[in-house]
Amino acid sequence: MKGEKTLTKGEKTLFTIVVTALVILVLPIILFVGMFVAVGIGNEMITQKDVEKYGKKMQPKSGIVFPADTTFVRGHWVKYSICQERYAGWSYTSKDPFQLPENVKVDIFKYGMDMYEDWFSGYFEKNITGATEYKRASWTTNGFDFEAEILKTPDQYYLHLGSEEVVSK
Repeated sequence: MKGEKTLTKGEKTLFTIVVTALVILVLPIILFVGMFVAVGIGNEMITQKDVEKYGKKMQPKSGIVFPADTTFVRGHWVKYSICQERYAGWSYTSKDPFQLPENVKVDIFKYGMDMYEDWFSGYFEKNITGATEYKRASWTTNGFDFEAEILKTPDQYYLHLGSEEVVSK
């Protein structure tokens, strides 16, 4: 057609190089991100009931003493498809204190409660205020790494417990 410009051999080569470079650079990034975004994909359809049941099985393995009035609030389960590692976390409340295992180093904070209240408000999906103490501990037992965070308010104790299976390398 009149007025149409055809690409020269040099322009075609440049175009091919640019497209190839984009594919080589962008495709691995998309695949890498996809491996971590594909959380819980595969044969595992995890429901909140499943996470709660798994949490009940993990309670004795953690070594934490859960008070009789402990209430499960919510949980989450993450499976990283690239390495098949799993992380699970649960949020619990109680009027009575949660007892962490003996011989576990516990960091205790009594200042700067605003930050911890914000974190726990996210974990528990409600506004938490009036905190007087925050505790944090990490330990390994029964083939799992555990991490516990406890927030104390005048009326309630809030526990966020996470676990990850220890994978020998």
